[in-house]
Amino acid sequence: MSKTLLFINGSPQGSKGNCGKLPALISPFLAKDLSLKELQLLNASKEETVAALKKAQACFFATGTYWDSWGSPLQKFFEDLTEYEVSDLWLGKPAGVLVLMHSVGGKGVLSRLQGVLSSLGLLLPPCSAMVYSNVNKLALKESSESLEAMDLWRLSDLEVICHNLNEALNGTNNWKAWPVAKDLKPSELWLK
Repeated sequence: MSKTLLFINGSPQGSKGNCGKLPALISPFLAKDLSLKELQLLNASKEETVAALKKAQACFFATGTYWDSWGSPLQKFFEDLTEYEVSDLWLGKPAGVLVLMHSVGGKGVLSRLQGVLSSLGLLLPPCSAMVYSNVNKLALKESSESLEAMDLWRLSDLEVICHNLNEALNGTNNWKAWPVAKDLKPSELWLK
């Protein structure tokens, strides 16, 4: 039986912004029985949003970082759907998150966003959320093989998120993790 992953674009630019590029990047990593449906919060009515959420078995949230917060369409989405908190609209559905940013602030947005999603009743599998920045992209272009670069999220880590969403949907719990620089010494002095 086919399942639906609802891609929820919370960007004020909708499909024309960076978040609008993500469905094409996610699609190759989805399981064969998982179809991707897009919801552009910028243009969606409350009725369309509720209908799309009812049909979805999992959700993937995407937003940019705007003054240390998520996009205004995503904020309105949460405000409009507060009445559905811990209802079957959300309860137990696996969720993935990708926060984009130019340089700073995204990790705080991601952590707060995961708190909201958990409070709504969504299931957050391991390694199902990340922050990707223009700074990451530039650093990886400069040196993608260094030990320090291993600790940067990459767009290829979307494969891990999609895998873990599918594992949560199927109840198989064969989790994957992205690479981590285990040999990096966090207490080592790097500021000179």
